[in-house]
Amino acid sequence: MHALAHNIRRSLGVIRDEKDAVKTWCALAVTLFLIAAASDGFAQEQQSFKTIIGKGYEIKSVTFAKGEATENREVVFVTLQKDKSVAVCYFAAANWINLTPATLDDSRRCDVR
Repeated sequence: MHALAHNIRRSLGVIRDEKDAVKTWCALAVTLFLIAAASDGFAQEQQSFKTIIGKGYEIKSVTFAKGEATENREVVFVTLQKDKSVAVCYFAAANWINLTPATLDDSRRCDVR
């Protein structure tokens, strides 16, 4: 798998080092997430982080990103799951670190499917 990824990077000539690879994969992940979110086939709603945790969702991953995909902003994506339902929350890194009540109660922070 690593060799295949290396060959793809080399043949595209776009990715010069590991930082470029991370930026490219983050941009791809964000793009795919946005495409999936826009699709009519996905029932989606927005809820606050506090509400999601209160419903028993478990944090599965916390990902820090900074680069072209985030317009050079430091952001954190938190992925949560409960049974077959998945939630993805998006925070500015400083908001994730501080976890103020306003951040935890903001219903626009998380998309739930």
